[in-house]
Amino acid sequence: MGFLGLCLLFVGIALIMNGVACLSNWDAKTTAFINLVTGTILVVGNFIGLIRADAGVLAEYNNAAGGFLFGVTYLFIAANYLLKLDLRAFGWYIFCVTVFAVSGAVVCARGGAVPLGLLWAAWALLWFEGFLQLGLGVKPLGKVFPYLSILEGIFATGGPGVLMLFGWW
Repeated sequence: MGFLGLCLLFVGIALIMNGVACLSNWDAKTTAFINLVTGTILVVGNFIGLIRADAGVLAEYNNAAGGFLFGVTYLFIAANYLLKLDLRAFGWYIFCVTVFAVSGAVVCARGGAVPLGLLWAAWALLWFEGFLQLGLGVKPLGKVFPYLSILEGIFATGGPGVLMLFGWW
């Protein structure tokens, strides 16, 4: 779980910084760098994993798919912070990511990997909330998204990533 731990650690840092930046009204460009680094680690690392994947092991392709979905999310966020993109398309992209995450939660739970299934469910919640705001234009529910981002950065990505990197998961 070394590479997954590394990825989750960086995703956790990016989520926490994005949430704090939103609550503190920082210039969005201040978190673009960590989003760019996080997205690059995920996309490049999973590309290498895809090249090394055993054609007969479906789980290796599934892992790469999840990594790419996460990675592109952070690359898009970085691009938006730097270029002020129209976020409606990103909202629909993260709807697709939500569907994958819900599927991952179900598959993990049915396969006995309940803790990982719970992580997928938490990520699906965050992405779905983003879809509602960005894809459908639902008005933000106060400061739900930045607080959810910080909480998930600690408990659903960063914390599990640290546990994985130290061999405690």
